[in-house]
Amino acid sequence: MNTKTLQRTSMELSFPSELGFEVIARDAVAAFAQSLGFTHGQIEDLKTALGEACTNAIEHGNSLNPGLRVDVSCCYDNEQLLIEIHDQGLRNFTPIDPTLSLADKLAGLGSLRGMGLMLIAQLMDEAGFAPSNRRGNCFRLALYRQSATI
Repeated sequence: MNTKTLQRTSMELSFPSELGFEVIARDAVAAFAQSLGFTHGQIEDLKTALGEACTNAIEHGNSLNPGLRVDVSCCYDNEQLLIEIHDQGLRNFTPIDPTLSLADKLAGLGSLRGMGLMLIAQLMDEAGFAPSNRRGNCFRLALYRQSATI
């Protein structure tokens, strides 16, 4: 795909809330990002972040109910890949105490919950829960395309 002439393109996936499907979503989105010219390092970070976000949607949002779906939408526009992960929200996201760092959590100063969200935030250019007009939770990832260095 010639990224010089590419202006806007998108891809959508939907899968049941069963562990293992996050790997399929991760690999599909990684292939999409590769076709758009994202670097190998960015794609590896994206795979980790997306896998974690999809697992959270399966486990926490949809409570591992295989009858519920997780939807992933990807939109590339103006050098930005925007990915939204929607669950059907049996449990809405409740923010954790943001004052603890990853090091604090590892030192036992607080709950280990929320470490995946902290990891995602470190790997992506932008990440966080977003408002949605649909039932459930929407988690958004953004990654800006960089030129590959040789």
